[in-house]
Amino acid sequence: MPPQFFGREIQVITGGEVKSPTAFTLDKSQYTIAEIVREWHDHSFGPTATGRRKRWWERRHRNYYLVKTTDGELFEIYYDRGANLKHPELRKWYAHRKL
Repeated sequence: MPPQFFGREIQVITGGEVKSPTAFTLDKSQYTIAEIVREWHDHSFGPTATGRRKRWWERRHRNYYLVKTTDGELFEIYYDRGANLKHPELRKWYAHRKL
């Protein structure tokens, strides 16, 4: 089955000392995370970084997680930390795709 792409904001419950995701809600369905299979950071420049000179605020600040739910489904979710530390309301969770 090909991956399903979402790109939608989700509600996430975090836990533990480092605030890792433990559950999330997507399309009114609640998913419990059984395992974080992999995690990585994305600090690349997004599509708004044009020209030869790249500026730090044009970087992405995302924490990606490949998670396995208790139902055995695999999802790629990420936490977009934003570039502005003064505006925590810009920090949001997204469901990227279901594998």
